[in-house]
Amino acid sequence: MLEPLLESEKKEKILLYLYTHGESYPSEIAKSFGYHLNAVQYQLLKMESGGVLYSKHKGKVRLFGFNPRYPFKKELEALLEKTLTFIAEEEKSKYYRPRLRPRRTGKPLK
Repeated sequence: MLEPLLESEKKEKILLYLYTHGESYPSEIAKSFGYHLNAVQYQLLKMESGGVLYSKHKGKVRLFGFNPRYPFKKELEALLEKTLTFIAEEEKSKYYRPRLRPRRTGKPLK
């Protein structure tokens, strides 16, 4: 939906993922969408260099999130919120709803 504006479907999905999950790391995003890790890292680093995202190290992991100092942060979040209203419910529940609690030990995967 935002592909013409953001130049890439990957960038749109990454931004929506970060918007709904808060912070995340590249391999988690890549695994969620089935993208190559390098493609996700490239988009994240590109947006970080533009000031849209920030990154921080937490142990060995590099987490990315929205830069609170980005001048258009509120506008970008409003645009992403509006975009979520146009996404099918099935896709929303698959990609954009974070797990609220960990999986019970021994519970089989669906």
